[in-house]
Amino acid sequence: MEENVSHSQRVQTQSRAAREPIDLDQRFSFSPKEFGQANGRSATWAYRQIYAGRIKAISDCGRLIIPRSEVDRFLARAAEYNPQPKARDAGENGGAS
Repeated sequence: MEENVSHSQRVQTQSRAAREPIDLDQRFSFSPKEFGQANGRSATWAYRQIYAGRIKAISDCGRLIIPRSEVDRFLARAAEYNPQPKARDAGENGGAS
């Protein structure tokens, strides 16, 4: 006896390619969440980088995608950390005369 199963009751299986995540080093593009993870930050941080204009994302088909070339450009601008405080201007005394 065959059981009649409607579409809404069927379990959808993913293809093998969809189940196996691609290593971040081999990606051609990133979602904002993946970009944040690759930089040790959150998805919110990634969106802030996009909205501030530091990262140029492709917004096609209703998704934001960050190309690999843009990620490489972003990382190339990184400067070595300098723990020394920035020099203050003489005029920033808080109005002391």
